Amino acid sequence: MIVTGPQGSGNHLFSRVLSMHPRVKGWEALKEKFWVPSDEEPFAEFWVYPERLDAGAFADADYFLANVSCPFFYDGRRYMPKIREVADRAVALGVQVSIAIVVRDQNINAVQQQRVGGQVTLPLALNYYYEHLIPSPHAVHFLDHEAFFLHKAHYLRWLDSVLQFPIAWDSPDVMRFIEQDANHKYVSEVKDHWLDATIQAGRRPFSERATEN
Repeated sequence: MIVTGPQGSGNHLFSRVLSMHPRVKGWEALKEKFWVPSDEEPFAEFWVYPERLDAGAFADADYFLANVSCPFFYDGRRYMPKIREVADRAVALGVQVSIAIVVRDQNINAVQQQRVGGQVTLPLALNYYYEHLIPSPHAVHFLDHEAFFLHKAHYLRWLDSVLQFPIAWDSPDVMRFIEQDANHKYVSEVKDHWLDATIQAGRRPFSERATEN
């Protein structure tokens, strides 16, 4: 399973969650730390040098979790990861590949990218996915950032069946390092909106509205 998403969309979150199952060899460091640099992810070098991927990378388990944001940093430089090339090479090595793209509210995702990296890279990621992954022969799924925070274990249990990938949806460690919805800090109350009065009027009884027509 290759998890990818635009920078700041929740790659670390889903990589941690999908690495929890004992049958999965994933990003072990994320089980103990809130954040780990992207170039320390086990498959990191392959996103830049896919030709280095060999059968030895798949020797220790039946299920593997690889993660990369798009773009990502490797050894101090920003790269567009060669996800399609890695997936193709894995299949050539006899490995069944699925790709899961993390989806987060586009407005919040853009603000997150601007805050952390000073640049909105969301269009770069989307263009890469549409040109290289969506048309590929590999199974492509979408991981919903908001659905996870709203439904938590219920969403993960459903995801387990859809992805056909073992997820420890009932593990107490799934919510480790998570105190609240990651979108909370970007959301503020809307005091007034032009549509509010129209909505309130539409909630009045039919008899009252009829006299206005």
